[in-house]
Amino acid sequence: MNPTTAVAVAPVVIAAGGLGTRVRGWSPYLPKEFRPVEGRPGLAHIVDELGAMGAERAVVVHHPYYTPLVPWTRRVLAPGALARYQAIARQPVDKHRPADRLRLDFIEQRGRYADITSVLEGAEHLRAGDVYVVFADNVDVTHTALPLLATAVTPGVPAVLASPFDVDAAETHGVIVCAGTGPVQKMLGLVEKPSRSAARQLVAEHGVGSLRLLQGRMRITQGLLADLSEAAAGTAAEPKLSLALAAYARRQPVHVVTTTQPMADLGLDGELSRAAEAAPAG
Repeated sequence: MNPTTAVAVAPVVIAAGGLGTRVRGWSPYLPKEFRPVEGRPGLAHIVDELGAMGAERAVVVHHPYYTPLVPWTRRVLAPGALARYQAIARQPVDKHRPADRLRLDFIEQRGRYADITSVLEGAEHLRAGDVYVVFADNVDVTHTALPLLATAVTPGVPAVLASPFDVDAAETHGVIVCAGTGPVQKMLGLVEKPSRSAARQLVAEHGVGSLRLLQGRMRITQGLLADLSEAAAGTAAEPKLSLALAAYARRQPVHVVTTTQPMADLGLDGELSRAAEAAPAG
């Protein structure tokens, strides 16, 4: 693409405001975003994914408990940091990485430790219109998830990334009911982490082709941001982001983009062992 005609990529909120309670055995000592996947911290994969999309600005919204680790993280993820390490270690130097264009900020989450608050505080920090949202415990080692979503979005319409339906995985995902065919569908509704019997009932009612599993990537428009702000302010307990999104979809269009690439959930102990086996020794 000609640089003079390139369209600016919306900035990215990386939501990392939790304490990793699903993996409470080790998360008090290390943020789950640092867990290795194929030999590299999950957060490093996300930075490369943002670089592959062409993003130039992002913010990590993190829990204050992990603040002492931020200076080191900022240093090793800074532009050119990997090349400097490779030179010191006498390894082949990768001098031209798309992620080296990325300005990455870190802010402490100030409000309730829930997803909507992470998104709102990240968007406020970026002071942008539309934003992409990436959940830091959801990793794509192919670095294609966010670029796929960015390619498929329609201006002014929120969009989410999803994977094909799998009844065995439904209990750990939001299950989206979709309408339409092709690479981009429309969200009709969402059931948050249904039981196996409830997931089978969804298949019986809608068919497998109309069901998707929600993944941790989305494009949030100004209109949806305003709706989320109102939803969070109007209740004592913050609603889940996925359910707030589904409520919005009943009034306004929300698109669903499907990826067939596997996504690693850093908050599941079963995937921790697989990631450790994949990490190179040394």
